Amino acid sequence: MEKKFTLGIIGAGNMASAILGGILRGGLLRADRIAVSDRDEGKLAVMAQNGVSVTSDNREIAASAEYLLFAVKPQVAPSVFEEVAPVIEAGTVISIMAGIPVSKLRAALGERNYVRVMPNTPALVGEGMSAIAFEEGKRSQFVADIFSSIGKVVELDESKFDAVTSLSGSGPAYVYMFLKALIDGGVDGGLSPEDAKTLAVQTVRGAAKMVRLSTAPIDELIDAVCSKGGTTIQAVESFRADGLEEIVKKGMAKCKKRSEELANA
Repeated sequence: MEKKFTLGIIGAGNMASAILGGILRGGLLRADRIAVSDRDEGKLAVMAQNGVSVTSDNREIAASAEYLLFAVKPQVAPSVFEEVAPVIEAGTVISIMAGIPVSKLRAALGERNYVRVMPNTPALVGEGMSAIAFEEGKRSQFVADIFSSIGKVVELDESKFDAVTSLSGSGPAYVYMFLKALIDGGVDGGLSPEDAKTLAVQTVRGAAKMVRLSTAPIDELIDAVCSKGGTTIQAVESFRADGLEEIVKKGMAKCKKRSEELANA
């Protein structure tokens, strides 16, 4: 790769694919300004269908890009860092790797501008939620635009990222579990799986939009669905008696603790 690329992406998994798709759909960069590396030739073949340059050599990417995005699994990051550190040319390094703080990136890759991002899997359908931590005085609109192209963005201090991991980073799995319970409950009540899924998905989607648009506290929205002696209150009181909210918060606390352990390992 002799020419300079605006963006190099190391890793060609699902999240990298989602980010690439957002960039191209949003017209942020032309395909010929992007290069992707991965050891998996099959993944590279999929990426190449978008018109971007691909290679199995991470060093080529690191030496050719103005912005370098790491989208590899955290457990392989140390070996990738060791491989590319001698040749890296990017002025800005972006990481979507969970549990790897900027301090570790800087120790491995030297002094440059670092941006840490925590996206989530709904980015695959353009509905992601990404938290971005810019270093003080080094905000990049280009980086913000990349992640805005795959959903919503909130800019936070990196110190908040363990909490972000436990909420939006891991949160899709919690929502899927609740949706599965709703669907299974509907089936137990006599609905077909298809009808139960349709009802559950739209109910969660509509309720989320109500929370987003309403100025009322969520407790008021709950109360507005319940009526004394009615049907909804029976389920809500059962959830409360079983400690649903505490169960969710306890799980999130364990997730946050594990994120902290990974960051300090």
